[in-house]
Amino acid sequence: MLASYFGCMGYSERHALPGAWPVAPRHQNPPASERSYREGLDECALAESVGFDWISVSEHHYSGARLTPSPAVMAAAVAQRCRRARIALLGQLLPINNPVRAAEEIAMLDNLTGGRLVAAFMRGTPNEDAVHGVGRATARARLLEGMDIVRHALTEPEPFTWQGAHYQYGTVAVWPRPVQQPHPPLFVATRSAPTVRYAAAHRLGVAVSYDRADDMAQVIAVYREQCRQSGWEPTPEQIAYRGGICLAETDAAAQECLADITQAAGGGAATRDGGTASSRRFNDELDPRITPARPPEVNANRGIGYMMNFVGSPDTVVEQLREYRDKCSVGVVDLAFQQPGVAHQTVMESIELFGRKVLPRIRGF
Repeated sequence: MLASYFGCMGYSERHALPGAWPVAPRHQNPPASERSYREGLDECALAESVGFDWISVSEHHYSGARLTPSPAVMAAAVAQRCRRARIALLGQLLPINNPVRAAEEIAMLDNLTGGRLVAAFMRGTPNEDAVHGVGRATARARLLEGMDIVRHALTEPEPFTWQGAHYQYGTVAVWPRPVQQPHPPLFVATRSAPTVRYAAAHRLGVAVSYDRADDMAQVIAVYREQCRQSGWEPTPEQIAYRGGICLAETDAAAQECLADITQAAGGGAATRDGGTASSRRFNDELDPRITPARPPEVNANRGIGYMMNFVGSPDTVVEQLREYRDKCSVGVVDLAFQQPGVAHQTVMESIELFGRKVLPRIRGF
């Protein structure tokens, strides 16, 4: 199993932010934002130094929980601090972005990183659709057509035109070409049947966020079946999982940390047994074989849910990670160490502990 560090870049004073989304800009303190990026980059650099294989960033808007509205800019900054690990753009919210521009950013980042880029596409939340006025009813179709455009733009050697249902381009000719041919490893973050089928048909990896292992296993079973019908088998590194982690030297200390997180998040943090997944909001479009899910837990005080999937000592977390490997064939686990109420120094200590006592043991999964 490969380990990925999720570079959340959370606002360092997010515990003081008011409830509701969007967070008014007047609550932002520029020196705190600068410190947030410095600390976030230091965390990424430490994660690489202790052996993490990927460093990931993703796109979020209008919230202090994640200061990454432009993930490509953030990925470029991380790449200058992290010179060995893969840089994982997990991911661009394609329905609210220009797909040609997204392809250009992917190709450019692959060159800047010397061929270390991994990219993923996401549909996003209703809040994120509202940022750019994208209708929720068309977001899925825009995602699928956008992925077609990106893949074509990264691989087509000649200029081409595109006249689709949602996008029209007179000329597309992406420069530079990606270092990795035909393109960097591509994923889609999903648990809906139409997008799972798309990933399988086009040999893309699948990423799932914050689901319990039994729930994710149902999604991956459908994905693997669709892959077989398309004539191929995904590798472990094409199945990724993102989850929150609360790691301490002992189970008792981890539970104390979880209680602090829950209090700081206004009750928004969930335990592993009670955790719900933000991706389940698409449950109306799921394959009927996938069990209908409960609504997502959203932290109104911070505009995002804090789902804790891995909580405990190194021994406990190793077994929790093993469960995802055994039940879901997860080959890459993307971990969010930054949580409300957890200081930067504590995050650094947890990263170092993971590198010493967890990472060597999950290598053999």
